[in-house]
Amino acid sequence: MSSQGKEPKTEPPSQSKEPKNEPPDLPAIKEAVAFLSPGEISDFSPSGTDGFVAILEKREPFADSEAGEKKAAFEKRLLDNKERIVFYEWLRDRQQAAGLQFSKG
Repeated sequence: MSSQGKEPKTEPPSQSKEPKNEPPDLPAIKEAVAFLSPGEISDFSPSGTDGFVAILEKREPFADSEAGEKKAAFEKRLLDNKERIVFYEWLRDRQQAAGLQFSKG
């Protein structure tokens, strides 16, 4: 019999059910090298019954045209958050020094 007039379903490559040629511990490898500089070696990472040590040879440049703007916005948010934390810590210390007590609830 034929396929009853149904057209084959095509999926984008990212959603295909074919197995990828990626090692099963790829997330652990990415985590191990996330903060390494080229030439550095990671600590031993246990994986299954074995483990691995990763050596970062080089980093490819990020090819996003808006990367500079995104990085600047991220760094500004990070700085704003740090400033807010420092302010709240300072305020809490001043309140404690003044003997102020707040009841929760």
